[in-house]
Amino acid sequence: MVYDTTMDTNLHHSPAFQAFSAELVKHLGDRYPLGGKRILDIGCGQGEFLRELCHATGGSGTGYDAMYAGPVGPDASGAVFHSGHAPRGAALPEYDMVTSRHWFEHLDDPYDFLVDLRSGPAPVRSTATSKYPTPATTCRPRAGRSSIRTCRISTRTPWCASCSGPVGGSRTTGALFGGMFRFIEISANRDDEPRRGESPLPGPADRARQLAAIEGFAERHESERAAWRQRIAELAEQGARPVLWGAGSRGVQFLTFADADRRLAAVVDVNPRKWGRFLPVTAHRVESPETLAELRPTAVIITNPSYRAEIAAQLTSLGVTAELLAA
Repeated sequence: MVYDTTMDTNLHHSPAFQAFSAELVKHLGDRYPLGGKRILDIGCGQGEFLRELCHATGGSGTGYDAMYAGPVGPDASGAVFHSGHAPRGAALPEYDMVTSRHWFEHLDDPYDFLVDLRSGPAPVRSTATSKYPTPATTCRPRAGRSSIRTCRISTRTPWCASCSGPVGGSRTTGALFGGMFRFIEISANRDDEPRRGESPLPGPADRARQLAAIEGFAERHESERAAWRQRIAELAEQGARPVLWGAGSRGVQFLTFADADRRLAAVVDVNPRKWGRFLPVTAHRVESPETLAELRPTAVIITNPSYRAEIAAQLTSLGVTAELLAA
């Protein structure tokens, strides 16, 4: 995949995600004194989170992202944005806090980058470094079946291990947004700082449970793939005009294995930059949710239960009565 301004993974078009982002900003502002501090946001997306964090805390920020398509340079929030990958070592600006959301686990060598952040010419000078990776692995079965999403390294055991030793010290970890995201907060160059958070850090027992959860995933995955293909075919034959709501990474993965025959009536997303464009592999065209007012589906598939209430409300506003099916 090529990360550039033609790619858009922005989730801030969702009111539910906006509320979550605001809560996260408040959490960081309450936990860390960021007034007058310098925040480095690696993988800043379109900058919504960094702007909100600077505005709420009185800090200044620098954001890097190859997907950033907005105005480059400083803006009224106190943040400066760069459309491109973050530099390494001495080329980085000085900073007091690092945030990274939904990006860090995409690095080929995240440990090496953490070491570079701490030991380079512009080391962390303040209380904490904060990372917010994408969802934890979803290999474990739920309700008698497995999830369809890709397994990632961003479970808390390897993350906490990566953030120990020469990198820094893990301060707290946990889940956010209904378990969709996992976070870890670490500190560097502040060995005297007390550990924050009450949740125990993971140990060997957590690693063992994670490995046990992965066992048998291939069989569960194949079983669910067959079940969803059959379910979509049945819905189409019944005239339900089934649609998928959500054209993000989860939606793309679902379409790749569950709708190879293109039986779904539509794929919709709230992000207007995706409308009229086609998804990879399957080439499903993405439409706006308003198209459902005319299509009138009676079955809507979602791949993230965290958005269920929001999607249900939008369907009601469109005059659409449909069963929500969580994949």
